[in-house]
Amino acid sequence: MERYGGIVGATFGQTSLDLPISVRFARRAEALSAGGDCDAFDTSVQLDRPVIGAEVRIGDTSVADGLALGQVGVLTVEIAPTRSGQTGRIITITNAVLTGIELLFEQSAPATAKLTFAAESAAGDTDPFSAQEAQP
Repeated sequence: MERYGGIVGATFGQTSLDLPISVRFARRAEALSAGGDCDAFDTSVQLDRPVIGAEVRIGDTSVADGLALGQVGVLTVEIAPTRSGQTGRIITITNAVLTGIELLFEQSAPATAKLTFAAESAAGDTDPFSAQEAQP
């Protein structure tokens, strides 16, 4: 696994998510157990359609004022390389739905906004998550 440096930038649809602090992605699926009426135990396990979860923390809380829960768009994050000769990464999540907006106020730190997103494949045959090398 490659190590990457800081976050260069982030966007959600046409909105620039200014002053990105951190980004977290999680892929999860629920197990669906199956068995017949006469079976004492489950005889098979199938995974539900996977969901991609994303959390973006930004230092510009005014950006959160222009967003609405349920808004759908493409979430794009660009991450810088850590060493010379390495290229950065661009991570894209299509059909991302904004599911949460939190404003965090701490005693000795500037205010931040935490935006949470969820995305899943509509037909189950494509992955909403993609990562590629950034163009130098």
